[in-house]
Amino acid sequence: MKKTCIVFIAAVLLVFPQSLSAINAVDSIKASLGDVKVIRENRTITGRKGLVLNDGDIVTTEKNARTTILFRDGSLIRLYQNTRFTIEQSVENKSAHRGFLNRFKLSLGSLWGKFTKNRQRTVIKTPTATCGIKGTSVALSQKGATLDVSLSTGLVELENEDEKIDLKPGKMIKGITKRGSFKEKVKDIPYRILIKPDRKKIDVPTAGNESEVSFTLQVIDVNSKLNVFKAARVLITVPSDKIVFSESIRLNSRGYRRVTAIIKPFQKADYGSGRIEVTALAEGERYMDIGTGQTVLTFDIPKKNPRVLRIDANSGAIK
Repeated sequence: MKKTCIVFIAAVLLVFPQSLSAINAVDSIKASLGDVKVIRENRTITGRKGLVLNDGDIVTTEKNARTTILFRDGSLIRLYQNTRFTIEQSVENKSAHRGFLNRFKLSLGSLWGKFTKNRQRTVIKTPTATCGIKGTSVALSQKGATLDVSLSTGLVELENEDEKIDLKPGKMIKGITKRGSFKEKVKDIPYRILIKPDRKKIDVPTAGNESEVSFTLQVIDVNSKLNVFKAARVLITVPSDKIVFSESIRLNSRGYRRVTAIIKPFQKADYGSGRIEVTALAEGERYMDIGTGQTVLTFDIPKKNPRVLRIDANSGAIK
């Protein structure tokens, strides 16, 4: 009997290696559009939604392609066209101070990342410089021998062979090179996306129903707060699959758009603290001068139903 069990387990490992390795996986592809590939050891896999990613995997995107990588702590990375991105290491520390350690490499191309504060330590290496991420909304673009960085929130430690600086939120740098000083290249991000819901408090629908909430999107000048006529493709991210936005959102020539999100019934775990952050970003290296916009939606957390105890009058037993 023991020998039979061993043979059976070995057969499962051979047939379902991906499923078993997924148990400890901390990242996977959340969404994919266009020609996205994952190079794993000596084979190439189509980068489809739901694919679990392993250490050593190289994710590539061709022209007009893009993909989103989701991490278990809620962090995500959006890769844009003509990008080569390596997951060198992505592990979870399951000690009392739970956290995630990520080491990535951006060989070429561009990305935007939103990293959960206080739950991860992330380092992104490029041919030009190293970026230490600290709870951040950041965009990177590596072209040839230069790196551009745009930081909307959080903090990024940037280091090349000659200098190290902490980039502050609302700042950007263009043209970082492998050698030489770059602190004098730091500039303010001139624009940002304003995202405004029609109402901040939403009603969570009951089972079998859906509700909606609409938003106004507008590119504005950070200093004057005036509208900016700047068309762009926009991605709206929410750390929940119960609030759903279109994957195809484009601001018109006036930098404006109205959008509607569908709200689906929540499960118990979806209520959290009764608030959820919504982030809007202009997609791609062309729009690194537009900072991300954030807003917060709130909702009531259902009260726990009191437990009813029934005591048998004769025996005194609790039912």
